[in-house]
Amino acid sequence: MFIDANEIITLIQAAKDCQERLPEAEQWLHFRDVEATLQKLIDDEKSRLDVMAEEFEAQQEDAATQVFNHEEEEYGRRQMEEDAIEKELEVDFNWPHGV
Repeated sequence: MFIDANEIITLIQAAKDCQERLPEAEQWLHFRDVEATLQKLIDDEKSRLDVMAEEFEAQQEDAATQVFNHEEEEYGRRQMEEDAIEKELEVDFNWPHGV
């Protein structure tokens, strides 16, 4: 998981700005705000990773389908060749009055 460092820097800068503006007696750590901001960063990253996973799975399915289609085409081609050979052999061995 990768969380954008710029977002964390923004959070740290906001805390520093509050510390500079407020007198020391009024400087409280707002845990809920920090927790909510960090949770949002994690949720955003999780969403981004979920999208990447879905795209990857779709690509894998496409690749598997292409391989399957190629194998199916190859099987069909071989089957047609074998059928043609069998037909030729039938003609050769079905002479009138036999040998």
